[in-house]
Amino acid sequence: MLRTRLRLPYTPLAVLLGTALGGTTGAVPATAQPVVPPCEPVLDHATAEVSDLARFNLGPAPGREGCGLAELVGAWSPFGLGVMRSGHLDQELRLVVDLPPADDEGRYVAWVATPALDRIEALGTVSPGVPFAVPVHWNKIIIVVSREEGPPAADAPRWSGPVVLLGRSRSALLENLMGHSIFRRAEM
Repeated sequence: MLRTRLRLPYTPLAVLLGTALGGTTGAVPATAQPVVPPCEPVLDHATAEVSDLARFNLGPAPGREGCGLAELVGAWSPFGLGVMRSGHLDQELRLVVDLPPADDEGRYVAWVATPALDRIEALGTVSPGVPFAVPVHWNKIIIVVSREEGPPAADAPRWSGPVVLLGRSRSALLENLMGHSIFRRAEM
């Protein structure tokens, strides 16, 4: 479904002041223009059962080109969220990227990390235009796609090649405000 948004034309301050003081206006009537998603080539892979809150875009790192689409699909549960015995969420990450072809020995590797980057795990090799699915068990995640010269070692602490795509889940945008001053108790 294509979303549209009303875009008002830019009106300089001089035109606004002239109109307010009784002068003529040179403003153009507003028209509805479609808002193009940042990742048009991979939208065909978007699934209907995933809400907009569970879908997020991967944008290019500075100086890079490409885009991606990530979806978090939770396991079925009669209680709303599927949870494993360990207490972690039971969900699947679906990922599709649109990147230029990697050179002969290069490959694109997807990584998942917590927002603080204190835990990082390799997800696997991704190919442009090919859907990729893997289980993830964290709620707040950052997806990093890097260009690597070979497959990452099983114990690799993080990516070693340049980062080409980045994206954050909607839940990673939330902050814990419990340390904020409005929650501190006054000393008695």
